[in-house]
Amino acid sequence: MRAWFTSVCIIGLLSACGSDIAKVAVTETPVQHNQPGKYLFAAVYQNYAWAKTNRGYVIKGNGDLYYFDVSATNAVLPDTATASEAELTRFFEAARFEYVQTIGTDQLNSLWQQGQKISNNTLGKEQSICRDAGHYSYLMFQPAGNQQYQQTLIYQTGDFRREQQDSNAEAIKDYLVKQAVKLQIAYILDPNSNNWCSGL
Repeated sequence: MRAWFTSVCIIGLLSACGSDIAKVAVTETPVQHNQPGKYLFAAVYQNYAWAKTNRGYVIKGNGDLYYFDVSATNAVLPDTATASEAELTRFFEAARFEYVQTIGTDQLNSLWQQGQKISNNTLGKEQSICRDAGHYSYLMFQPAGNQQYQQTLIYQTGDFRREQQDSNAEAIKDYLVKQAVKLQIAYILDPNSNNWCSGL
């Protein structure tokens, strides 16, 4: 009881003096990550069958979309559930990194809100689809604290195909694939086919 009374008195005294220590002791709550971090979405195409190809685009948290090509480098996208902001920067910005456009605020917020509801637990089974087509990965990066990001796979195609079963992923997938086609990262080779081997 004496120890408890002493603690209350100390906090009261600090509060009276305007100390931030007391404010932290009384009001500190866990940080809610309800805003995008530096990186939000990305499309990455990797193929080592004929010539080394490692390129794509990344959408930053402020809506800026950048095209990148790190084919001539040894840059590697972390193949882990989480990645640090520094690791992602070393990959995306290792070589050619060019501004393309800024996505509208409403569009960006809509994609972000839908993406927050998705996890890797709703991924479908991986299926072998093509040969020597490489790997197209459409990703979302969700802040996990301490400049770490949860990497969420939205859609994968090429040699192996894997897709989110969560309906919230559909609009994100469609948007990311459409941007990949515009930037000639993915291709519509046959309008009457699924084009899974070329990134769709």
